[in-house]
Amino acid sequence: KDRGNPALDQSEVKKFKEGSFSGKPVLARTNELIALAHRHCAGLPIIGCGGIFNAKDAYQKIRLGASLLQLITGMIFEGPQLISEINIGLTTMLKKDGFRYISEAVGADA
Repeated sequence: KDRGNPALDQSEVKKFKEGSFSGKPVLARTNELIALAHRHCAGLPIIGCGGIFNAKDAYQKIRLGASLLQLITGMIFEGPQLISEINIGLTTMLKKDGFRYISEAVGADA
């Protein structure tokens, strides 16, 4: 909701007096909040959202503590195939990092 966020196009912000933002502009902040929630509420499910456009974005949120992911803006811009692309990418990243299951990666970087 920080309308002064440098990740936002200020000409777009001025057009809309109300509402929040989604997608890439909120990626950094949502990642901070996921890690914070994981550190303080470990064991509770955390839904990672905000700026997930590929498997790398999804994996980052998982490693910060998200055990579930929510896609909205990424689906709008990338289409429904994004889900299968993320699943394939996650499999590769998990293997590369030595994890057998997503649950093993949850919170690895929190």
